[in-house]
Amino acid sequence: MSVATMANPDPAAAYEDVYDALSKAYWDATDIDSKDRIHGLMEAISDIITAYDEDDLANNTALFLQLTPKIKAVNQALDGIKADITKITKNINTATAVVSAISKVLSLVSV
Repeated sequence: MSVATMANPDPAAAYEDVYDALSKAYWDATDIDSKDRIHGLMEAISDIITAYDEDDLANNTALFLQLTPKIKAVNQALDGIKADITKITKNINTATAVVSAISKVLSLVSV
């Protein structure tokens, strides 16, 4: 297993920003498959945010390592959405917000 790292800024807030950006992208998505993809990712991000909030994950290495596989899967899915966002929504402002939020979270939390 790779070493998980967290940068100093608040990763929970970064995931919340991604969640909010994806929420907008959900409504702008042009097809049901994209909406389903976004919704599933939003649920997984919600689980991560909850873990950060409830378990003080940023200060508990053991819990963070336990959640590492889920974080890795979510980050891989985020990378995929980032690559496909212009196919998902034609709204340039939404696409830009999603790419920016995803880039930030991927720079803060790497596994």
